[in-house]
Amino acid sequence: MNIPTTVRNYLARKGGQYKVHAASAGLSLAEAVRTARVPVQKLVRSAVLKDGSSYLMAVYPATHRLDLAVLNGNSRRNFTACASEELTALLVDCDVAALPPLGEPYGIKVIIDRAVDEMDEVFFMPGMSHLFLRAQQGDFARLTGTALRGHRISSPVTKATTPAETKREGMKEKVEQVHTLPPMPGIATQILKLRNNPYANANELAAVIEQDPSLTAQLLRYAASPFYAYQGKLTSVEQAIVRVLGMDFVMDFSLGLALGKSFRNPKDGPLGLDAFWRDALHVAALTQTLCNAIEFSRRPSPGVAYMAGLLHNFGFLLLGHLFPDQFNRLNKAVAEQPERPVLDLERELLGVTHTEMGLWLMDAWNLPKEIVETVREHHNGDYRGDFAIYPNLVHIANRLLKRFGMGDASGIDLPADLLEAVGLSEEQAEAALGTVLQMREGLQFMARKMAA
Repeated sequence: MNIPTTVRNYLARKGGQYKVHAASAGLSLAEAVRTARVPVQKLVRSAVLKDGSSYLMAVYPATHRLDLAVLNGNSRRNFTACASEELTALLVDCDVAALPPLGEPYGIKVIIDRAVDEMDEVFFMPGMSHLFLRAQQGDFARLTGTALRGHRISSPVTKATTPAETKREGMKEKVEQVHTLPPMPGIATQILKLRNNPYANANELAAVIEQDPSLTAQLLRYAASPFYAYQGKLTSVEQAIVRVLGMDFVMDFSLGLALGKSFRNPKDGPLGLDAFWRDALHVAALTQTLCNAIEFSRRPSPGVAYMAGLLHNFGFLLLGHLFPDQFNRLNKAVAEQPERPVLDLERELLGVTHTEMGLWLMDAWNLPKEIVETVREHHNGDYRGDFAIYPNLVHIANRLLKRFGMGDASGIDLPADLLEAVGLSEEQAEAALGTVLQMREGLQFMARKMAA
């Protein structure tokens, strides 16, 4: 019986009686449940969630869907699903597709849906996907005695009655089972290594960038744009770094563009590569410009601001990469219903949002926390948590650009409290928009190159 050592020792300490139901290894969850004769209405599942540096294990019936909106609203937190790599580090001896509902032996707090406490007996996976343990409610309550109880954190999944609903449930299950995300491109890895090296110099950075002619051309074109008003002639990446852009900005600019080379999605439609790179480059440039307008003493890094704007919607790229059929359906829906918020359409059609998918990717690539928080919070104009300046600036940039048919903001007004939070006036924000619109031709050219 291959129960993970941590779980086995915990069960021994807590006592009680548990019956093992086993299926053949390698089966899908549905096949394993059927083969092991597990009544699905008595099966529970676990999800490990993260909010900053805090973790929480949510335990709920397998016939339910975790309701993060309710959980976050009740707890006044902003929990999201952990990436598989982080789960592997937290529950070192468990199969991440078969998490046990036992957070205590792993140092993780647990919250249990009240529907679980209403079961007379409970079946759960002990960390191995082909094994199930059966426990009477009293024994299960003893195992999870320190957990938070009495809350509704999930809702029953209604049986799919149409082909569209069936596909939606299938999408949700597929996303939850994805454990292999696209690897970081080689040049991006080299740039990130230099970014973490305090002794890196312009010559070393230029040598990495010049391995990619397309990246080199885009960097030189950006350095020569009206935004910088440089009067001389730039003939090398090193000149652009030293004379115009600076090391920090070039690292973040180049890293963001290099990361985009991992995906080859459809070009057409409001979420296609043409529109994606048009929007991403404009938001990035405007976020950087807004950043530079902030008083120097509280100004964040312009390079990080640019990269935050460039990467904030990378979840769309991952969606198209992993699930092209579902991406095409969403792309069509956004085109047909432009007045509806894209997050609503995603939840309705797919069961997941581009922010969730983007978070998995940022975590898998181990990108800076500033970028992770931007991906997570760029739709939330009220966010004031860690590194809030970056998602707040991206939120403002999206609202400004919405006036010109770009971005996925829900409105075009600029809330006064948001402007105050970042240290900008409405006049400064409007001036920054005007500056970026003067760069529009160059940004469109770069977008076409990125989408080609």
